[in-house]
Amino acid sequence: MSRPVIPPAAAQTFPSATILIVEGDKNIGEFLQHAIDEETPYHTTVVSDGPHALEKAQQIQPCLLLLDYQLRGMNGLEVFDRLQNMEETRGVPAIIISATLPTEELQRRGIYQLRKPMDLGCVIRMITHALATFEEQHMSQNQQYI
Repeated sequence: MSRPVIPPAAAQTFPSATILIVEGDKNIGEFLQHAIDEETPYHTTVVSDGPHALEKAQQIQPCLLLLDYQLRGMNGLEVFDRLQNMEETRGVPAIIISATLPTEELQRRGIYQLRKPMDLGCVIRMITHALATFEEQHMSQNQQYI
């Protein structure tokens, strides 16, 4: 019997409670989608490359980006940069996943990072942390204007 789940406050900050998964490996994308859909109150949408990610992100306005770094056409960092230039997705927190990561570039942009192979528990904790941190920052900025 499933019980109702109340989405965290971060899910209410965005137009949707959807995580956009951009993963070049179909099996990993499906695994992440299933795990996140089962273990969190968030919905997921999976795309396999950068151009589809740019298009889909404008449509769904995700609350979080979960990006593979090694994508066809453009890497996850390039996808993130382009999404930050779009009004619909500016400021959306991101996690980049890969076996090799440009750590300094990710830190400079405030992007969370996970290395493959990854533990499912770490993925769920990182999602929770990224969204909770974003929500705290958002609330703190709004309180400055009260």
